[in-house]
Amino acid sequence: MSDSQPNQETSIADSVKRFFEDKDWRFYAALSAGVIVAGAGIYYLASSSSSSSPPRSPKDKKKRPAKGKGKNEKPPENDSDSTNSEKPDELEVEFLTVEEIAAMPRAKRLDAASALKNRGNAKFGSKQYDEAIRLYTQAIAFNPDPVFYSNRAACYANSGKYDEVIQDCNEALKMDPKYIKALNRRAQAYENKEMLQESLNDFTAVCIIDGFKNETASKSMERLLRRVSEEKAKELFKTKTPRLPSPTFISAYLDSFCPEPIETVSDSDSGDFHYFRARSLLQEKKYEEASTAFSLAVELGTSRQAKALNMRGTFTFLMGNPKDALEDFNKAIEADATYLQTYIKRASVYMEQVNFINGDFENAAKDYAESIRLDPAFVYAHIQLGVSQYKMGSVSAAMQTFKGALRQFPKSADVNNYYGELLLDQQKLDEATEKFGKAIELDGQNPLPYINKALLVLQFQHNLTGAEELCRQALEVDPNCDVAIATLAQLLLQQGRTADAIKWYEKTVELAKTEAELTNAVSFLEVG
Repeated sequence: MSDSQPNQETSIADSVKRFFEDKDWRFYAALSAGVIVAGAGIYYLASSSSSSSPPRSPKDKKKRPAKGKGKNEKPPENDSDSTNSEKPDELEVEFLTVEEIAAMPRAKRLDAASALKNRGNAKFGSKQYDEAIRLYTQAIAFNPDPVFYSNRAACYANSGKYDEVIQDCNEALKMDPKYIKALNRRAQAYENKEMLQESLNDFTAVCIIDGFKNETASKSMERLLRRVSEEKAKELFKTKTPRLPSPTFISAYLDSFCPEPIETVSDSDSGDFHYFRARSLLQEKKYEEASTAFSLAVELGTSRQAKALNMRGTFTFLMGNPKDALEDFNKAIEADATYLQTYIKRASVYMEQVNFINGDFENAAKDYAESIRLDPAFVYAHIQLGVSQYKMGSVSAAMQTFKGALRQFPKSADVNNYYGELLLDQQKLDEATEKFGKAIELDGQNPLPYINKALLVLQFQHNLTGAEELCRQALEVDPNCDVAIATLAQLLLQQGRTADAIKWYEKTVELAKTEAELTNAVSFLEVG
């Protein structure tokens, strides 16, 4: 964000326009559902700007509330500002020439303009829009007032003439850059013409001027921000290269499964050779190369085909492709129905990609239950069974599952952390704090307990400094932890440190693996 101050000739709308034009795709994707970012960010930009137009009187402000989208404009503004007791002949003034108007004293011109506007309002009220347009046009000839332009724009809006709406609102805003009704009408016209970016700029300007107190304008801004961001993210995702999560995340994930002994295979053209080479690469934390080697093993065929499919599906899932990952996991189970890991990972797809949308966690719970039957000592299955039960609404069963897991695995940081999440969701704050603290004590290299504790400190203690410190501790553990980055960005934004927040939001989007993540990089961590 630029640190330069807008000059005094610059309108609020122009400032907003420049703000959006300066941003690249990362900004739009990161902000798609976090409308607070656009709101606070643009407010930061424009709050120090000043307009060359004098501020409108409280009376004028009261007359000009923000409006929502749609035709059927409310009646235009009326006033009784004319103090001249001698009213002009309304029929006569409707047909005076430019020369005749120019020859009139200024006071009479103003009275005539007011009379014409009032007559135009009456025609508007009876839906005689063409007559109203003619009267407003003549009123403008007597006195080019922003109200007259805006009223004429209302007629054009009801007639579906959106180009004319935009033109008249432009004229009104040249005279009064903070004229909310004109901004709203132009925003609606832009949206009707599918000029979404321009519409977003205007609705945002309305929110700035109203101090984000106008619910209709705020909802319109959110709607437009969502549409603009989705379109930009959709286009840019087509060329975005799939990427794996951070090495810290992958290591923590893979370490939760039992390692497999590595065998030496001499035939470098065989699937077994590439399978065990991939296993060696995992130990060296060379995950990109390992992913390629597992894929080659599957293609060549290996005596460990179920395990190779399992690992190819794992990396496919981690790169944000749940559909192909699920296909690999299903094939792996067909090849070996007793291999525990595949049930766990397939259930992860159900939990994180499929059933979060459908609201059905039964398949996930079944796979986790089956994995526990195959290996009761595998802690991850107990954790995820409890989580899936909780998501299904079986809160009592979920809490019992976690209490049992705590008895069986008292030294597990993950059990304490995820149990703390459930306690936090139930606002059992003291118990949740204790569990997050215990998780950090047991495993200080796991970023998630730091993040969960930060959210607790933020939401319920309103301690921004403490929450920020916990986020930064998480990032010391894993510099590419997307959850920590998004949370930190939110915290910085709430502290008014907008430029710093934008940098972290951009980082969040760089780490996005799916189109949904790209579009909703902020919304999944929305707080408060």
